[in-house]
Amino acid sequence: MPHPVLGQGVPCPSERKQPRQDMIRRMATLMGGSVAGQLVSVLAAFALTRLYSPEAFAHLEMFALVTGIGAVLGTGKFEQALMLPKQEGAARSLLWAGQRSVGYAAVLTAIIAWPTAAWVSREWALEQWSMVALFLPVFVAFAAHTRLLEYWHHRQANAGPVALANGGAPFAAESGKLAGSVMLPLSGLVWGSGLGLITRWAIMRRGLKEVCQSAGWRRSEPEPGTSKAHRDYPTWVLAGSAMNRLAQWLHVLLLGIALGPVLLGMLGLARRTVMQPLSILAASAAPVLFQSATEMADGAPLRRLFWKALATFAALSFMVWLVVMAAPDNTTAWLFGDQWFGVMEVVRLLVPWFALNFMTAGLGSMFHRVHRPRWITALDALHLLAVGTGWWLGTLHPEWFGGGEWGALVGIVWAKCGYYLVNVTVLIFAVMTHGNADR
Repeated sequence: MPHPVLGQGVPCPSERKQPRQDMIRRMATLMGGSVAGQLVSVLAAFALTRLYSPEAFAHLEMFALVTGIGAVLGTGKFEQALMLPKQEGAARSLLWAGQRSVGYAAVLTAIIAWPTAAWVSREWALEQWSMVALFLPVFVAFAAHTRLLEYWHHRQANAGPVALANGGAPFAAESGKLAGSVMLPLSGLVWGSGLGLITRWAIMRRGLKEVCQSAGWRRSEPEPGTSKAHRDYPTWVLAGSAMNRLAQWLHVLLLGIALGPVLLGMLGLARRTVMQPLSILAASAAPVLFQSATEMADGAPLRRLFWKALATFAALSFMVWLVVMAAPDNTTAWLFGDQWFGVMEVVRLLVPWFALNFMTAGLGSMFHRVHRPRWITALDALHLLAVGTGWWLGTLHPEWFGGGEWGALVGIVWAKCGYYLVNVTVLIFAVMTHGNADR
């Protein structure tokens, strides 16, 4: 209702607060699901690290690499555009294009993974990889399609199914890992994670049968021309995401082949205990921030929303860094068993990267809000270049990074931290200079 003093058509204070309250409510719902899921994962980790060896965690790390890249690229990046159209028909066209991309991604995964399985198994000392590779196309398809469904729920401002998936899928995954520890000592972690991916998809898919079928492979595009109008996403944004994901996971490929599966397994545990919870929180918050930003007018309202989000992510990142740096040296051995004593040193080394990655992942959707998808591509190219340069310098001059065999890893961490600071700086500039009203 119009405010009686401010006049006709001017929203009253309670109406102005409504979008913010809705955003907080959705974010709290998503956070609740994520926290519940992470609690299950953390509790299970106490047992899993005693049941499985570092080599088993190395298998899981490589599986996470493939399915993680496949999930993000397999959609053709159309999920990023799902919230932009105001009309339902246009959004279904983007879902239609995304579902076709998922099918292509599964086929491409088979073409790459199957012929190279024996080579990967040999070079990375992953004994069970050949068997895992047979099922990779299926897991990539489930992971990518889940991402599309998640963004569709966010478009509808429906946080419930996403929160339920974030909480329920880890329960299925960790149960599968525990059950497989006796019969599958090297690959049980992988099959449990695969069960989690399928469970997450099933929860997301509930209630969306009609939507998915209306945008199915045998149907024509619901609103012709929409996918073509968003061609920056399967081109520029997809290219940027490919470079970004490769940069995110390059350490697994390089360090795994250079330093062996034990260190790779330690990196995997560090990622699981610190980076993964942060990434899930960022993935839960980012679509809510994006959806709220699309409802916000350009200028001061959008900038205020951005600064509040930046302050929140920065504070959380600093808290994580502080907790890790203050933890005793024997923390990981006490939590996960004596064979994981050295992981604490790895976690301390990696935590600046994990914390800054959390910030950029949570805020990155603002680039789409201010219509700068090509800036993302340029930044992702810089990310890949930075990681490659850090690896090269760390390998060539390990003394620059403290010496020892970890010089390359330290070089990668320094390069990543420098890139993330540049990313945040460019994002601030993009938001502050965005002045063209599009709403």
